[in-house]
Amino acid sequence: DNLQECERDFYTKLMMASIKKTQVKSGEKFLNNLVFLVSDRANDIPVWYYIDNPMVKTLTISEPDKSARRMFIDSQLNYFIGSGIYNENEIERYKHEFVDLTDGFKNLELNALRLFCKNEDFPLSKIKDAINMYKYGVRENPWNDIPREKFEHAEEYIRERVKGQDAAVIQTLDIIKRAASNMSGLQHSGGGKPKGILFFAGPTGVGKTELAKTVASLLFGDDSNCIRFDMSEYQQSQSDQKLLGAPPGYVGYEEGGQLTNAVKERPFSIILFDEIEKAHPSIFDKFLQILEDGRMTDGKGETVYFSESIIIFTSNLGTYEMGEDGRKVRNISADMPYEEMSEKLITSIKNYFTLQLGRPEILNRIGENFVVFDYIRDDVATQIMQSQLKKVTGKLREEKNIDIEIGEKAFAMLKGKAFGNLENGGRGIGNVVEKYFINPLARTIFDDGISIGCKMTVNDISDDGKTVA
Repeated sequence: DNLQECERDFYTKLMMASIKKTQVKSGEKFLNNLVFLVSDRANDIPVWYYIDNPMVKTLTISEPDKSARRMFIDSQLNYFIGSGIYNENEIERYKHEFVDLTDGFKNLELNALRLFCKNEDFPLSKIKDAINMYKYGVRENPWNDIPREKFEHAEEYIRERVKGQDAAVIQTLDIIKRAASNMSGLQHSGGGKPKGILFFAGPTGVGKTELAKTVASLLFGDDSNCIRFDMSEYQQSQSDQKLLGAPPGYVGYEEGGQLTNAVKERPFSIILFDEIEKAHPSIFDKFLQILEDGRMTDGKGETVYFSESIIIFTSNLGTYEMGEDGRKVRNISADMPYEEMSEKLITSIKNYFTLQLGRPEILNRIGENFVVFDYIRDDVATQIMQSQLKKVTGKLREEKNIDIEIGEKAFAMLKGKAFGNLENGGRGIGNVVEKYFINPLARTIFDDGISIGCKMTVNDISDDGKTVA
């Protein structure tokens, strides 16, 4: 639609030449005069040029399949071996690794990888490092640099931040250890799947998002390596363009997608899709490709790789179900044993994907990697409240040099309020601490002009949360 006049003339002449084809004599034969137009994608050529034109055929050159990649490494082996000496078994093993790891590569990329290995002198034994360097621009894979000692005290480290979720922590750590050992997806033929896939299920406020951030901190040393996407922001049918980028010709094409840009910038990370049930169903098509192939093509046609990431979905699915009268009713409760609650949640989630969405293939990609979080129980609620109060008093000591001590009566009052709000999990406890402790304490410090270096003891808190004594 946006062709210049000279371009329109060019294609018109080509079209007329194809309709009024000429023949050339070759020896005793007359042959049709063929013209080949090569483009990255079909829509680079005006549709009116080839639609309903019987003299024009559209041929698609597909990406090299497994056999083509095998032929490539067989014929170009000298570029990868260099001066190294390998026996036949080693060569065969590295060839197989090359074929698996280059799944999704285009011919141009295979050739570029060949030249890259030759110029950078990557031996065949380090073909995986060479491919990572080509894909991500890093010579050292952070997964290979995670010391084993990190996992010796991993449970204690996580439990410092995520309280009362022992079963979820152990199950998550098993999957993380599998990823760190490079044993993820060994049963599958392809080598491009994500490092790990987890589906965190359970009531709100029990630590699902916090566990994802804690795992990122454990593995990569920083919570920021957990890239979070709130799926409530992707409820529209066109939301996939926000994630992957707008197609050519649309507004925002040059900006790329929020997901693809983030993964390009930090390919070694935890990718968290929070409250996945709120996303538009069309987005699940994109997840299928990520979970199956570990890669995605963005709006600009660039390939983004997820094979060094851990994908985590969180969901509150199954906490409530639709009753006969159309109202939401509780499906699980804090009175249930963990095993019963876990079974009910997983059944509800599977029914949602299979019956409501009609997408059982999503479940197949997730596999058995469902991690169910328990309700916050009374003993855990006490720990969470103590932890939050410790953070508040610690901040006051650090920033204002004010020492706060909490008396037994005040603590008992806060505890009673928190226990009445456990349905909202840790967030509910945080709301209680804010309303009944932080707010009246801030008012007292401000109104009474309490200065730096003071010591205070909070003995009592009014039932309406307006004053502290």
